[in-house]
Amino acid sequence: MDTVHPIGTLASLPYKREGDICYGPGLMDMKGGNYVYLDALRKLQAAGVETPLPVTVLFTPDEEIGTPATRRLIEEEAKRHKYILVPEPARPDGGAVIGRYAIARFNLQTRGRPSHAGWALSEGRSAIAEMAKAVGTIEGMTTEDCTFSLGVFHAGQWVNCVSSVCDAEVLTMAKTQAQLDAGVEKMMALNSGEGDVIMEIRRGVTRPVWEPDQPGTMAMLKLAQEIGGELGIEITGSSAGGGSDGNFTGFLGLPTLDSIGVRGKGLHTLQERIYVDSLTERAKLAAGLFCRLTA
Repeated sequence: MDTVHPIGTLASLPYKREGDICYGPGLMDMKGGNYVYLDALRKLQAAGVETPLPVTVLFTPDEEIGTPATRRLIEEEAKRHKYILVPEPARPDGGAVIGRYAIARFNLQTRGRPSHAGWALSEGRSAIAEMAKAVGTIEGMTTEDCTFSLGVFHAGQWVNCVSSVCDAEVLTMAKTQAQLDAGVEKMMALNSGEGDVIMEIRRGVTRPVWEPDQPGTMAMLKLAQEIGGELGIEITGSSAGGGSDGNFTGFLGLPTLDSIGVRGKGLHTLQERIYVDSLTERAKLAAGLFCRLTA
């Protein structure tokens, strides 16, 4: 249910419809998918259609910050079920996700020595300057198989003071668990307690790798493709970056089909939008899955 958009975003990204496109914060990622899969169940119930298996709908509020509070709930609930459907937005080609890369987060802090920036500049040691140097070092470690991105940077209160503390957050994503482990090792090696400015790095939440091509997941993909064929849509399947709560269920080896939600563009931006025709399209896909996933 959560979104990266802060309170007040509606002022710059108001809900509006222009033809076949609807704009609004979080519509694509992933309020549209949540709505569609819940509404498909409502429509089946109204029509008197009973699904072969009982369906549990689980909404969580902390996915965008790494699911620190609800991971255990998700895993315990998922183990009680035969199939897991994750209505994250569809991939750009309309396809589903059948595996996801591993992700780790880090909290960084540099601590320097404060001083008056005008009266005694040379006596200070800037925590901001040291963190700024670290940005290039950290993002420079990026390879095709393991990426590093510093996305949060907080420091300073007064321009006439040399900063004594700077906080930052880094996201690392890798295609395999071994590559993520190596990336984590590189990050932790940047810890330094020596010199005038120290660097402290703490490990944050992690999403384990969800290996693709698991038999149960592939069977679900095949069924989705059959339903898609009946609806006139093509549904491909591939592994992808960008974590989801499907990482946890896929890692456990539970049949999981991800990114079967609405189609759109611009997620996490001030141009976030969905294609209106994908609401009905994905609702029909959802109803088909609910009705044809059997014991």
